[in-house]
Amino acid sequence: MVQEADGYRLRPATGEDDAFVYELHRAAMGEVVEATWGPWDETVQRGFHERSFAPDRLRIVLVDEVAAGVVDAGFGAPTVFYVGRIEILPRFQGAGLGSRILRDLLAAARGRGAAAAELHVLKANRARALYERLGFVVIADEDPKLRMRLELFDAGDAAAGC
Repeated sequence: MVQEADGYRLRPATGEDDAFVYELHRAAMGEVVEATWGPWDETVQRGFHERSFAPDRLRIVLVDEVAAGVVDAGFGAPTVFYVGRIEILPRFQGAGLGSRILRDLLAAARGRGAAAAELHVLKANRARALYERLGFVVIADEDPKLRMRLELFDAGDAAAGC
């Protein structure tokens, strides 16, 4: 059952979000992980989580004050905004929440001077269709992932810089 998500807010993650972020990853990405690497390996996935869980980089997505997802995004280079992770609990998927979050992140990045946004997506992840709808294009095949990029300026911006 898809839970409606009219609005959301982001709050900084804390160390207390550790278990939620791990279980979220399993719920949101388990099928994609298995399609890419085979059956879920608890030891491997726990190790990956322990190495990558960095509360200072993460924001928790709240819908009606209920934890619904996680975001890891920021400037990887002075003018390139990098979206490292957007994961949404399955019960909140399919209602446009991920699209809304990504559009808001891109608008904020553009407002802070980003000329482009980049991300990686596993080839088996259906989120690729969302990224393509938003204008991202594949710029590199880094098996098992694709690197995608979206230019955040338009012709008017380019002309204004001349």
